[in-house]
Amino acid sequence: FNPLNSFIWFELFGEPTDRDVDLLGGVIQAWYVMGRLGAFNSSNLQLANSMLEYDPSYDSDQACAVMPSSFHDISDVEFQDNWARVWVDLGTSDYLGLDVLLNCLSQLSSEHLGIKQVVFGGKKMGDWEEGMTSADYGYKHFKI
Repeated sequence: FNPLNSFIWFELFGEPTDRDVDLLGGVIQAWYVMGRLGAFNSSNLQLANSMLEYDPSYDSDQACAVMPSSFHDISDVEFQDNWARVWVDLGTSDYLGLDVLLNCLSQLSSEHLGIKQVVFGGKKMGDWEEGMTSADYGYKHFKI
């Protein structure tokens, strides 16, 4: 998995409904926005690394002292039959973002949308056809 140029694949238990496309696409879109705003920076986990025993405080000077972390780019989420994919360039954000995504997808899968597996990297999964964008053949997409 190359964090600067890879697909993330999602195998669903069945072909997604329009609601499923909106749910998964909305999760990916929210994840991307958080990443663009620097949310996935494990160098600045001030509250997570504190004991939170009394009155936690956030030190903005400490936050400014760490290297910025920003998600660079993402494609629209594409769907073909029971597969979905999104291309990502995680930029300087770190793997904390992938853990956040997986935590969210786990809950989404158990309560709303059955996700069979998530695959990081790879050029082709299942019966994916490059360039096939016809709804008549099961193609759908979610605009990021």
